[in-house]
Amino acid sequence: MDDRSDVQVDVLVAGCGPVGGVLAALLGAHGTRVTVVDPNHEPYPRPRAAALDAEVMRILGQVPGLADAEGWAVAVRQSRVLGPDRRPLFTVDVPDHAEAPPQPVLIDQPNLEAALRAGLTARSTVELRFGRSVLAVEQDHGGVEVLLDDGERIRANWVVGCDGASSTVRRLLGVVYEGVSFPQPWLVVDASVDASVEGERDQPPTMSFVLDPRRPQVAMSRPAARRWEWMLLPGEDPERMLDEATVRELIRPWVDPDTVRVRRAAVFTFHARAASRWRHGRILLAGDAAHSMPPFVGQGLGSGIRDAASLAWRLAQVARGLDGDELLDGYERERRPDVRATTIMALRAGRVVQTRSRIGSALLRSVLRTIGAVPGAQAFVSRRAQRAQPARRLPGGVTGPHPGAGRLLPDIRVRTANGQVVRLDNLQGNHWAIIGYGDDPRTHLDAAAREWAEAHRAVVLTIAVPGRETHVEPGCTLVEDLNGALPAPRRTAVTLVRPDRFLLGTLPAPVTAAALTRAGGGDPSNRYT
Repeated sequence: MDDRSDVQVDVLVAGCGPVGGVLAALLGAHGTRVTVVDPNHEPYPRPRAAALDAEVMRILGQVPGLADAEGWAVAVRQSRVLGPDRRPLFTVDVPDHAEAPPQPVLIDQPNLEAALRAGLTARSTVELRFGRSVLAVEQDHGGVEVLLDDGERIRANWVVGCDGASSTVRRLLGVVYEGVSFPQPWLVVDASVDASVEGERDQPPTMSFVLDPRRPQVAMSRPAARRWEWMLLPGEDPERMLDEATVRELIRPWVDPDTVRVRRAAVFTFHARAASRWRHGRILLAGDAAHSMPPFVGQGLGSGIRDAASLAWRLAQVARGLDGDELLDGYERERRPDVRATTIMALRAGRVVQTRSRIGSALLRSVLRTIGAVPGAQAFVSRRAQRAQPARRLPGGVTGPHPGAGRLLPDIRVRTANGQVVRLDNLQGNHWAIIGYGDDPRTHLDAAAREWAEAHRAVVLTIAVPGRETHVEPGCTLVEDLNGALPAPRRTAVTLVRPDRFLLGTLPAPVTAAALTRAGGGDPSNRYT
């Protein structure tokens, strides 16, 4: 690859699945020049990932084109554990509340990918190259030369491989994909249900785990759609399990087979693997290209989308020359521990879901049945599930010394000065936020810190403090915290929030530029220090 292309972009994203699409969309929202390369002209037409949690939906709510999720997601209204007879042992209900923050959802991945692609098409800074694959990459101190399968060469400052567990980018880098694959196969069936069937339109979106030692299984239902997953038993032929007659017999206890159309039937095994490193010079990995995990807690796709959120703002700032590329090292330092912990959780959940021990299964069913019989127990869990903000936080070694560092900013409801009630996320957008309490936070920044805030296009907010008169300068939005979730600190301070909603911390006044640049676990050589 001696010839150099005239094409120059900030970031080339290999792969336009949900992870690559979200990364490209977030980068495009920052004004970063992006080229997306994907071998498929259209989204993969069959369902794959089935669910996303509340935190991931919060991320997607800030992705251009995905704020309206009605076409590809429906909020989970019930989560159940069932016995072998499919009778509920324990049920958590999640009421439909218009003012509730993002909630866990069941998704239609083809529709999600279609919405992502439509949003990317409308973004002037994003160029899409569908029907093209990456053949080779070669990097030097100034960028990466990417050879496509049609002979075109694209030169990018950075390349991100979002091209799945069999990643070409990872293979070209020679990065080892470490971990284990599990031999236990599962059959997954996705089906559309005839909407004219009585009661089908009123079907609450539900996730169900069936504790049946004879054949462990998982079921997900939403209006006009179903997913079932069954563990194959020793000696069962995977090919035979895919036969139409076998599938019909398996789904018969759940629905009339004549009322459904099978969209996908596949046998899969699962993996717990991670790339030995996620960054090699100017080339990075995200999503399944960086890690894969068992499906038992529904976090595979969600973990990849978290990767995209963590990486996008870093790449955007480095591309704009606001930070040195050391900022990118914080990406893996933050994300790898979370992926490792989530993988361990999935493995533990898998041992419970897959148990074929009659004694162990009976004991667990007895415990759940007893808890469910306690007056108010299921209602209490349901209320907690509705109110709870995501508890995720960054690992302690990378968050910095300030109070609250590494925690997620709650997406609270606030009232603006003109009386409009909005969510805090909608005011922050995809930017840094500087939050004051009862006064304009910029009055507590030194000159260099103000310059830093302007260069990073930080959103400036002040939360009204009861009993205190507040004066703000133009460019600062005064809001009332309707939930009381962000009380004023005891001493004068300013809260710094990263574009991915994690707190840099609450910093005592006066705030210097040096404090502001300690972002994301890196040690950026910022020109404002």
